[in-house]
Amino acid sequence: MQINTALFERGDKIGVAVSGGRDSMSLLHYLLQEKNSLMINVVAIHVEHGIRGKESLDDQAFVLDYCSKNDVPVCYTKVDVPSYAKEHLIGLEQAARELRYKYFDELLRKGVVDKIATAHQLDDQCETVLMRIFRGTGVKGLEGIPSARSGRYIRPMLSLSRAEIAEYAEANAVPHVEDSTNYNLEYTRNFIRHEVFPVVEKMFPQYRKSIERLTGAAKEAISFMDSVAVPYEVDDKSRIVFSVEALNEAHPALVRHSIRKAMIEQGFALDFEQCNLLDVLSLLNKETGKEVSLSQGLIALKAPGHLVIMRAVESEPYEIPFHEGEISLPDGRTLVVGEYHGVGLRFDPKKIPEGSVIRNRREGDVFTTFGGFTKSLGNYLTNIKYPSRDRDELPLIACGKEVFVICGVEISQKVKVDEETEDVYTVKVVSG
Repeated sequence: MQINTALFERGDKIGVAVSGGRDSMSLLHYLLQEKNSLMINVVAIHVEHGIRGKESLDDQAFVLDYCSKNDVPVCYTKVDVPSYAKEHLIGLEQAARELRYKYFDELLRKGVVDKIATAHQLDDQCETVLMRIFRGTGVKGLEGIPSARSGRYIRPMLSLSRAEIAEYAEANAVPHVEDSTNYNLEYTRNFIRHEVFPVVEKMFPQYRKSIERLTGAAKEAISFMDSVAVPYEVDDKSRIVFSVEALNEAHPALVRHSIRKAMIEQGFALDFEQCNLLDVLSLLNKETGKEVSLSQGLIALKAPGHLVIMRAVESEPYEIPFHEGEISLPDGRTLVVGEYHGVGLRFDPKKIPEGSVIRNRREGDVFTTFGGFTKSLGNYLTNIKYPSRDRDELPLIACGKEVFVICGVEISQKVKVDEETEDVYTVKVVSG
């Protein structure tokens, strides 16, 4: 068995993700045999997912026992995948992956290991590519599983088939356990593995290498598109912001790639589906203020001159007594209220009623424009094309349902500065 040794560097402390299954145990066994020649240190990492009851606990005991007998340092933890999946409204597979990688990230962050090696192999690669095709992927999805990610996650067995690894395990008497869920056809990957590929192999016995060539070609295409992608910015709210003009000037294929690239770079989505990209692109020809809901708790919004992608987070109601000075807002920003110094919205502080508060918006809020028209706050913001998804984040100075200042946007006619104004105050929002 020949793995990709180019992924290792002298002195690396390698954490091997070990489930107890044949592939991960073979990787651990191989690295233990070759650690001196590779000049690396090896640590086993095991996560008990809390899905299979006693069977799962037995797998953990097996891994710990093997490591103890072979003097292998081991890091392990237990997570509650079913509860996490229910809480976050996601499937068990995705929940297990998220919790597993949270633990991996923690070990990397603390310097317990330098890199984490997973036992993904060529059959996993083929299954992943086919799953993405069925779900509606673009060219990016055809890259499949990368051999390395962020320089800290490595897959040294990615060019080896499951059969080749099985031969190694048998030849070297590598002990392992069987995960019963690997045969549950309710999981998409298992269905492809046990029902689809056996049929494909009868007609196309070399399909693994064909898919491997496809992923290589996709990587080359993506590398070129990365070099000419439409640029984007990240604002102070960690939102991805594209110029609509720049997107409209680019080829549609490059636009799709640029959006996906930005989302991956900002950690918004590791496997953003093609149908979501089409939803985002539909906004380019729509009016300002329109938005679409995407997967994984994301939304895309058409703002004036810009396309914005962000997490859909509902703001918690808050209320702070209105007063002069610096006022800390729940989202980390600061509201500065004080005497006029040339910056901020100007208003007459004596026209702010006693008992006024600083808060976010409420149902039934009204606002009086400079033309003397009182209308709902929602209608006013719609008329000025203020993005609907940003409205809950607007700090307001209000009394009851009457809004006197929309901080950072406009003041009500009822608190405007006139010839009878004695003191002029300003209000401005400062980013946290």
